[in-house]
Amino acid sequence: MAHPPELAEIYRDALRICRPFVVAPRGHWEHLDLAPFGIKIPKTLRIDPTVLASQRFLTWIERLDAQTFGPQAMAMERWVFYDCAEWPSALFGLAVRPRDVSPMLRERFEVAPQEKVWVPLSLHVAIPTVAPGEFFEHNVGSLGKEAGLKGLGTFTKALGCRVLRAKSLVGAAQWNGRALTMHRRFGPLELLTAFTPAHSYPRTLTYRHGTDAALLGRVLEDGEAPSVESTQLVKVDERGLIGLQRRIERGAHCTLAGPLVERARGLFAPIRVET
Repeated sequence: MAHPPELAEIYRDALRICRPFVVAPRGHWEHLDLAPFGIKIPKTLRIDPTVLASQRFLTWIERLDAQTFGPQAMAMERWVFYDCAEWPSALFGLAVRPRDVSPMLRERFEVAPQEKVWVPLSLHVAIPTVAPGEFFEHNVGSLGKEAGLKGLGTFTKALGCRVLRAKSLVGAAQWNGRALTMHRRFGPLELLTAFTPAHSYPRTLTYRHGTDAALLGRVLEDGEAPSVESTQLVKVDERGLIGLQRRIERGAHCTLAGPLVERARGLFAPIRVET
C-alpha cells in the first residue's frame, strides 16, 4: 500500500489510551519495523529482555498470558517466552496506563492506578520458521475488555505481523475456539491440517495466510475477508475432521471459506476443496 491504511474507529479508540511495545534484545531492533503503518513504538516501550530493568514488564506479560490462556491450560512459563520468542523473535503488543484498566486487573498485576508505567494489555508472538519470511503464530492474547476496547487482538496481530516483517503466517487454532473468528479476518485461511494428533488438542487446524501490506491494511480498515465459495460443509467432529485431513494428505488444497455454521446436527465448517 502506498499510504498507511485509514484505521477503523475501534482501532483509533485503542490508540487514544494504548501505546505499542516490543520485547527483543537491543541488537535485534534494527531488523524490526518499529513504526508499523506509521504507528511508532516509543523508545521507552522497546524492552530488552536481557537487562534487569525488564523484569517487572516481563512479569506483567506472563500474567497477561495466564489470564488469556491459563483457563485452557495453555499458559506459558517465563523461560518459554525467553527461549522461544523473546530471543529468536520478538513480542509485540499494546500497553495501557494502570488508571485505564479495571481495578481487578490492577490487582492481578499488582500495580497502583497512579503509577506512571505502561502495563501490557495485548500480545502477539510469532516465531520464524526455516522457510524464509514465514512465521509460526504462537500466541495472540488480549484483555481489551478490561479497558473497554474492542478488536484489540485483531489490531495487535495485524501490527505484530508488520513489526516482524513477516511474508506469511502459519498458526494453529482449535476448531471450537473463539480465536478462529479473529484469524478468519486475515483469510481466506489455507488449511495445512484439519486434525492434528501432534497437538495436545487434536481437533486443531493448522492455517496459513498472507501478511502483505494490502491484506493487513484491509484488516486495519475493518474490511471483511475476501469471500470464497465453499464446495462442501464438513462436520466439526472427529470423523469429519479426520476425513478432511486425509484429503489434505492426498494433496487436496483446502480453504476455510467462511464462518462455522450451526445446524441441528452440530457444527459445520464451509470448506473449499480443490484437487
